[in-house]
Amino acid sequence: MKVFGVDPRDQRWECDTPTYRVHFHAGTTSDEYEVRGADDVHEMIRWAGSDPAGRPYVLYVRVDQDGLGLVRLAGSDPNENRRTRRRGSGR
Repeated sequence: MKVFGVDPRDQRWECDTPTYRVHFHAGTTSDEYEVRGADDVHEMIRWAGSDPAGRPYVLYVRVDQDGLGLVRLAGSDPNENRRTRRRGSGR
C-alpha cells in the first residue's frame, strides 16, 4: 500500500447517498442485492457480515458514469483468480 497527500480541489463530483451492491457467494453461485438508503459503508459491512448463512461477500458501490460500474469496497470473490484481478485493475 502506498499513501500520498492529495489536493481535494481536483475532484469533480461527490455523492452523499451512494447505492451499494452486495454479492454473497456460496460455492460457484452468488446472490446479488442492490441497497439504497444505507447510512454509510459501515452499515453495509455490518449488514453483509450478518448474513445468517455466513457466506463470504463482496461489497461494491455503484457508479453511474458512462454506463453502470461497480467499485469494490470490501471482500473478494472466492471464485476469482487473484492474479487476473490484479492485472485487470491497473495495479
